[in-house]
Amino acid sequence: MPASRPQMIPGWRDLTTMGPYRRDHWVALRVALAIGAPLVLLWSTDSMGLAIFAVFGAFTSVYGRGLGAFGRLRLQSIAAASLLASVGVGALIALSPDRAWLVLPVAAVWAFLMSLFGDLVRWAPPGPMFQIFALAGIAALAVDGQVLLSGIGVAVLTAVWSLLLGLAFGAVGALADRARPRRESMKAASVASAAPVTGSIRSVRPVRSTALGRGAMFAVGTLIAGAIPLLIGIGHPYWAMVSAIAGLSAATGFHRVLRATHRLVGTVLGLGVAAVLLGFEPSGLAVVLLVIALQGGVELFIVRNYTIGLLFLTPLVLVMGRLAGDVSAAQLLLERGVETAIGVAVAIGIAVVLEWRPWSRRSRRSGPDMPGKPGVGIR
Repeated sequence: MPASRPQMIPGWRDLTTMGPYRRDHWVALRVALAIGAPLVLLWSTDSMGLAIFAVFGAFTSVYGRGLGAFGRLRLQSIAAASLLASVGVGALIALSPDRAWLVLPVAAVWAFLMSLFGDLVRWAPPGPMFQIFALAGIAALAVDGQVLLSGIGVAVLTAVWSLLLGLAFGAVGALADRARPRRESMKAASVASAAPVTGSIRSVRPVRSTALGRGAMFAVGTLIAGAIPLLIGIGHPYWAMVSAIAGLSAATGFHRVLRATHRLVGTVLGLGVAAVLLGFEPSGLAVVLLVIALQGGVELFIVRNYTIGLLFLTPLVLVMGRLAGDVSAAQLLLERGVETAIGVAVAIGIAVVLEWRPWSRRSRRSGPDMPGKPGVGIR
């Protein structure tokens, strides 16, 4: 009956709602420094070919949002280990002449394992998106073993730098909290407890019985989204993988469709921003400064409104894609748009199938203990 069908189509209000501001400028500054300092160092030593490794190491800094210094250190250490392991697996694949196809099954298995691991440690942002991005992004590099070893070293050092920044910002935040008037602190705590959590490690509490299902969902989404670009001959298939995982990382069918829709709308608008920026043909230090500014913009808005965050994230990815210099700006724009659409379509398709299956309907009627809270703060 139509009345029993789940609501799956997001409305305009769902796409435009802004989440609360929670001192996001400090997160933006921390993440911008985590990625900016290594890039400046690489630029100054004429080693920008290793920039992608630094970026994946700096992903460590996006974890632990809203946590105290030691809670953040714990979670970021776990995330750093998973990211570095992903870079290492990607480097092994990159050594194979069949890396374009080999990466598909390996990434699918890795998505499954990282999903289980992420559910176990309750990291946020939830899902294996950053780990698959790191694995598949490195696997696509056509470089020799020496470059890969140097790159892994850069990723390790950048991850350590991110951990130190997390500790430093945590210490400064603790001192700032103590310096505030007690009344202001109590008011902030009251607001934080009343609002939905977007950045803590408890944003999504997966039930043990669903962990294998979530892992299988990510594995299937990664495999399908990565295979389609390869079959039609489009470059950067990992962009489709990441887009699929981003949508599927939300907790319910509706929120998976909403997240995927955010991804598509934000990417389309972000391509316009990227086209303007790439039209100036930035190079050298200008690229580094642009990456730092865009990364800060991402962290300012990504958990408040995903579409707005994509206005910064899309040009960020494409500007960094120009660092390789082997693909024209027009081709990058086209590939990003097409592969995002592929990943979004895969995510929505899987979300609809999972939501409409007969046993899923029975589960929804079984009670409120199902993991149905919306997933937020997902890239």
